[in-house]
Amino acid sequence: MTGTRFAIVFSLAAGIAGAAQASISGALGRRVGTIGSAGFGVIIAAVLVIALAVALGRGGSVVAALHQPLWLWLGGLFGAMIVLAIAYAPPRIGTFATVALLIAGQLAAGALIDAYGWLGSPRIPVTLARVAGLLLVTAGAALTLKR
Repeated sequence: MTGTRFAIVFSLAAGIAGAAQASISGALGRRVGTIGSAGFGVIIAAVLVIALAVALGRGGSVVAALHQPLWLWLGGLFGAMIVLAIAYAPPRIGTFATVALLIAGQLAAGALIDAYGWLGSPRIPVTLARVAGLLLVTAGAALTLKR
């Protein structure tokens, strides 16, 4: 399987996992609280990813990340925000709406990041097709809030 195909399959699988994670984290959040649920999820994820890095002989890359510019650490902050949101929102608005809104927000931010080449990303123009897709996803996300 090529790197591109693997990226596509892995991204789809991560999307499925993300929806399940939102439901599970929301259920745990109802039992132990949003902060406890998010904290537990982050600890489990950190342990697994560090173990994977060590198993693949890349443990040094985790340590090397400590020596990078602080703005590159924002990924961890944003990851914590996502985990908190999926522990908080599903019991209140449902898993479907939570995931739809997360995706709509990610697509809107992704379009801006691509258009302007922000955060070290290459510039990729916003085409009419991309705008149409973003509008459709945003409208779909809004519709998921209707019960």
